[in-house]
Amino acid sequence: MMTITKQNKTLYLIAKGVLDHNDCANFFSELNRQINTAKDLRCYFEMGDCQGCTPEVFQKDYFLNLEKEKHLEKVAIVSTPKYHEEFTRLLMPFSRAHIRYFDSKDSATAKEWIEV
Repeated sequence: MMTITKQNKTLYLIAKGVLDHNDCANFFSELNRQINTAKDLRCYFEMGDCQGCTPEVFQKDYFLNLEKEKHLEKVAIVSTPKYHEEFTRLLMPFSRAHIRYFDSKDSATAKEWIEV
């Protein structure tokens, strides 16, 4: 399950439980909508307690379809260290955004960073 909220210039995504391709499609649809309506958008992505979920759920096709990606300024990814390498592999070819990883226990620090 994913919850998606927007506050100021930041799109917040919290993923918990089991994720499916519909969750990912909804997230990227909303991300594209926000990128098209705002400049310098930021994205906070927190992944916790996801059973049976791997970063491969976020297929490269979703990243290839990001429109006007240059407006994506910062991305904070909050997860366990085992996901950091996989998200780096998936995100780096498709993003010019400043991407920073935070351990799950550092979500407050991540929120501070993404909002500055």
